[in-house]
Amino acid sequence: MIAKLLNIIKSSQYHLFLALCIGLISFVSYNLGKIDALDKRPIKIGENSGWKVENSNLKADIFEASNNATSTTLNSSKQLDTRVVTSKNSDKYHYTWCAGAKRIKEENKVWFNSSQEAEGRGYTLAGNCEK
Repeated sequence: MIAKLLNIIKSSQYHLFLALCIGLISFVSYNLGKIDALDKRPIKIGENSGWKVENSNLKADIFEASNNATSTTLNSSKQLDTRVVTSKNSDKYHYTWCAGAKRIKEENKVWFNSSQEAEGRGYTLAGNCEK
């Protein structure tokens, strides 16, 4: 019986070694992960949590950043194409960035330099377009 068992072990020696290595690596990896999780300290929220604000003038920085963003937006809006387009078969006008303006065929487009000019000629703003 023992001789038979030793014969089976010798014939499948490679597979047993591979299974033993995989099992050992899995065991070590699991325990290292568990040890690492135990070492981490929980986050404390409160007055004595250890968090320090390095910049005491935070409100001024936020205000300055919002002013910079506003001025950038105003500068970029000055560069927008404010022309409007309408179809010769419609009584609605569209801004150039509207989806409706992109669907008008080139041969049917009628251009105006401003929305006031289009409204003066009897056109109204399309419902799916916003300024």
